[in-house]
Amino acid sequence: MINLIIFLIILGIMLYLMIKSKIGPFYCMLLASVAIGFACGLESSNTINTIVTGFSNTCKSIALLVIFGTVIGIYLERTNACQRIAKTLLNFIGNSKSSIALAITGFVISIPVFCDVALVLLSPLIKSVAKRSGKNPCALGTITACSLLSTNAYVAPTPAPLSVIAVLGLDIGVSILWGLPVAAFVTLCIWVFGEFYLGRKPDSWFTQLEEEKLKNLQDSIEDLNDNEMPSFLAAVTPILLPIILILLSSIGGQFLPKDSSLLAILKFLGDKNISLAIGIVITFLLLAKFLPEDKQYTPLSDAFKIAGPIIFITAAGGSLAAIVNATGIGEFIVTILTASHVPVILMPFLITGFSKFAQGSASVAELLAAGLSLPMCEAGLLTPLEAFLSISAGAAFGSHVNNSFFWVFSEFMGYDSKTTLKTLCVGQNIVMAFSGLFAAIIVSIII
Repeated sequence: MINLIIFLIILGIMLYLMIKSKIGPFYCMLLASVAIGFACGLESSNTINTIVTGFSNTCKSIALLVIFGTVIGIYLERTNACQRIAKTLLNFIGNSKSSIALAITGFVISIPVFCDVALVLLSPLIKSVAKRSGKNPCALGTITACSLLSTNAYVAPTPAPLSVIAVLGLDIGVSILWGLPVAAFVTLCIWVFGEFYLGRKPDSWFTQLEEEKLKNLQDSIEDLNDNEMPSFLAAVTPILLPIILILLSSIGGQFLPKDSSLLAILKFLGDKNISLAIGIVITFLLLAKFLPEDKQYTPLSDAFKIAGPIIFITAAGGSLAAIVNATGIGEFIVTILTASHVPVILMPFLITGFSKFAQGSASVAELLAAGLSLPMCEAGLLTPLEAFLSISAGAAFGSHVNNSFFWVFSEFMGYDSKTTLKTLCVGQNIVMAFSGLFAAIIVSIII
């Protein structure tokens, strides 16, 4: 009990430092790991070894994946592939059903491209579509933004799902196999919210920023010629190919004999690192020609600048999770939960949501929840898949002004904080979070 009290105090200090100081989550989590280890009676050598082991094991699990996924995302961003996907879907579905096209666009694009970047890229298109279709731009923006967040939370190779499954020991193929339909269900719910609730609000219900700021946002998508964008097939292949290879490997493992040559080939091609490496090769072959000749290889090196901080922060979370297990705090929490009447599947959801509310980062919150959920999984109270889906649902809970995505939406869609709170944040905290939790409960019943 004393160790749990110590843990909660240090955890509170860690979250406070994340919010109030400029130390950053990496150092905050490492310092918290050291403090918990020492305060809970671990020997100094054992504390350091546990931190180093947790750090290195997490790096081993996700480092290449994050780097490879970032390379693909940069190519998609810089070659206008994201705009091609959106424009093709809009042309196919039509302006009258533009909200559906934007929901699908967000769902697909956010798998390799960071949400913030994707929303910045798509915001001019959303405004242009709103003008042509007569729909409210904030409603369309909310649908698109939350669709981006749905696959970002549930579908690898985005960093947060990779981090969670690395801590929980969940197979990446299994996570995608269940994460994709759950993310699709969440996207459907957010589309209903945007189309039939926000879309029916009068314009006076939404408060725009100053007109001068809005004028700076150009509908640049309209200025792109077809020869400036790759084909639709070239744009979606780098996104879908790695996922298909991973899924084929997982499905083959269920139905093919273990000594099958075909299974061996599928296992190799569907390895998470190999499939993304193949994705990079395909991406380069299909998209590099749309960049200036002297810029065709720059995404390969630029990816390190983006991927590095993600890898290190995630690995620091792995250290914290290892310390929680080594001190016995995780087992004690499991004992308490076993004796309580709170449904266990709610615990990862609540831990993630309250942590995100306190410090703003969904990735940090998910890492914390994964570390605390691991003992529950090891005790048989939860399966790793149930914990993963509950954590991913909780990533939408607790969203407000301390999250960077809030301000990206506000500035690039051109609406004030009050409007962003009652559109984007309501969509995240109520629609996304609880539809995702509902789906997690349904999956727990099925499996």
